[in-house]
Amino acid sequence: MSSPKLIVASARLPVTMARKLERWVATPSNGGLVTALKSVADERGFRWLGWPGTNVVESEREAVTAALREHGSEPVFLGKAEAEGFYEGFSNRVLWPLLHGMVERSHFSPSAWRNYCRVNEKFADAIVASADPGEPIWIHDYQLALLPEMLRKRGVRSPIGFFLHIPFPSFEVYRTLAVREDILRGLLGADVIGFHAYEYVSHFRTTCLKVLGIESEVDELRFGARTVNLGVIPIGIDPLLIDEMKGHEDAIAERHGIQNANQGKKVMLGVDRLDYTKGIPEKLLAFEELLRTQPKWRGKVVLIQVAAPSREAVADYQNLKRHVEELVGRINGQYGSPTHTPVVYINKSVSRTRLVGMYQAADIALVTPLRDGMNLVALEYVAARGEMGGCLVLSEFAGSAHLLSGARLISPYNQEDLCAAMLEGLTSEPGMDAGFAHMVSFVGENTAKLWAQKFLSRLESHTEDEAVLAVPLDVSSGKARDRLESARQPLVLLDYDGTLRRYESQPMQAKPTAEVLRVLRALSAQAVVYVVSGRQADVMDRWLGDLPIGMVCEHGLAIRDRDGEWTQRLNVSGAGLKPIEPILEEFVQRTPGSLLEKKSASIAWHYRASDPEYGTFQAHQLLGVLEDALNGSQFNVLRGRRVIEVRHVNATKGDATAELLRLHSDADVVFAAGDDRTDEEMMEVVARSGGERTVTCWVGGQNASAEYWVEEPEQLLAELTELCALWGGRVSPAHGKKRSSD
Repeated sequence: MSSPKLIVASARLPVTMARKLERWVATPSNGGLVTALKSVADERGFRWLGWPGTNVVESEREAVTAALREHGSEPVFLGKAEAEGFYEGFSNRVLWPLLHGMVERSHFSPSAWRNYCRVNEKFADAIVASADPGEPIWIHDYQLALLPEMLRKRGVRSPIGFFLHIPFPSFEVYRTLAVREDILRGLLGADVIGFHAYEYVSHFRTTCLKVLGIESEVDELRFGARTVNLGVIPIGIDPLLIDEMKGHEDAIAERHGIQNANQGKKVMLGVDRLDYTKGIPEKLLAFEELLRTQPKWRGKVVLIQVAAPSREAVADYQNLKRHVEELVGRINGQYGSPTHTPVVYINKSVSRTRLVGMYQAADIALVTPLRDGMNLVALEYVAARGEMGGCLVLSEFAGSAHLLSGARLISPYNQEDLCAAMLEGLTSEPGMDAGFAHMVSFVGENTAKLWAQKFLSRLESHTEDEAVLAVPLDVSSGKARDRLESARQPLVLLDYDGTLRRYESQPMQAKPTAEVLRVLRALSAQAVVYVVSGRQADVMDRWLGDLPIGMVCEHGLAIRDRDGEWTQRLNVSGAGLKPIEPILEEFVQRTPGSLLEKKSASIAWHYRASDPEYGTFQAHQLLGVLEDALNGSQFNVLRGRRVIEVRHVNATKGDATAELLRLHSDADVVFAAGDDRTDEEMMEVVARSGGERTVTCWVGGQNASAEYWVEEPEQLLAELTELCALWGGRVSPAHGKKRSSD
């Protein structure tokens, strides 16, 4: 069975558009992503959506579209100002430096942000118009970080993958981004998010916890109704293509030219874009230090530095270019001679075939980024040198440093360390050693093709598993409507916190909104409604007591009928909790921002206002202590959403729900909604009461105890409003009004 077609989305297309003789011509581009996906094209068809990279007037867009389709590409056209704000203004002046950990270079602009959002919307519209149902969508890199969530909001049910090709920084860096929540939520619209290194995954998980309060496992987290898989899938290169290039006349000419010009000398090579993340000045300063401290190497070593122009209109890049040229001039002026130039500086793009010749001619490769997602130059050098062996000096801040164990790892911030690595490379025996052989083997096996296959396999297998559970609630259609619309005497059971009302860092701030009150009042005119909560009775009375609804307090300790009369279900006091109060109070003192909530027959430790990471750590510690302290007692411990609660073993929503079902045995439909562990008890009892007359809904995620889900409380309120309209005046909510005496 053939794989479904694939949609690939990236800011730039795999072809370059140019006008030639009054017509548009598309020329294929080279690059790691293009190389990786060429292999995919051999096995499955795909369309590549992206910006053509230039402004195309309306009258010529049809011609450009036709030219691109010959290369399997679809354009997303942008206006000149729109493109500048999106690409240079926000992607490259805000996200690029920030994600590389360079906060001081990141300058937020509200207008650029608006353009960034607008362009991501355009990509979303283009994909929706182009994608067939179920067709996987693979989005690439930071320029399209909002796109996954935008597709979800447009109702796209296809598997969505996202790969970040640059680093993800520590939380301390990321938190400085003005729109930090928007970017995170955008990314979390994907089913699978791929990174080059586990370090980036770790940073991402910590950031999700501290910014959004989302706890996670090592390789996944729950966001809304979905599980988002986090994958460490480092990209590779095409070593066979590198081998082919070795025989190209340009590669051979380049190699021989360098060798002939530098006979009797050692050749060091740097290949970078002229970008402030690449560590070019640091490399030059270390080379200058080598020549200063090791006079015997003067005239015997040359550094060839390729610095391909990049973002030449940006002031930071203009300043970098000037600084690099000054350093090159200073080194050549100090240590050069009429017959020797220590630094050969090439400030232009060089073809890949010529680069392969340079790699082969270089005794030492200097890859010294201050931060880099992966850095394919390191892999290409290893592949090009092959059995010749060589010396790779590699920054520990490159993603490839986690993979190439035979490299000499350095910190580009430590000039002495980098200088020592250069000297070590110059004095080491030439040829293949065990470390370099291991790198050659690794690069040969972990190819770009394998990278793409791994990601797509993970995406498609993950979404197949998710599809089994994913049933969004829509009371206006489908099986849910079929069950609900025939109701004449419905019973509605609703949790409060996290279900009707979003959580607040301070529990007493979670008062019902006007919309919550409106929906409950409207619903109570159509059905018997109970709010089944862990809150105390007096709090529920203050907040909801004026409504004609029933209530359950403290997970089932007491039930209030719709006339306002509370009946105690259990004769339980909080006296048994006295021995554990000191434990909880100690954790309050140890965990800034946490607090205790003492109830009639339970006690809760809330840590929503605590540092998310430290609060989670403390919660794990507290659980262990409480389980030991409560062993054999009449109380147990429950972990909810950033709360740990100790309650009586018989005070459960499950038992309370069973009683409500007995009280309202004439209910012909039961609707229940909740969002945490205590609500699972309610769902399970409702489901056992008769599956064909029940509708259970989980808020904020899928759950095995519920048939349906919604993303957030606001969506549930919207569905309950639809439910009121569906029932209209057809139902009779008077059933079960009097409490039975059984």
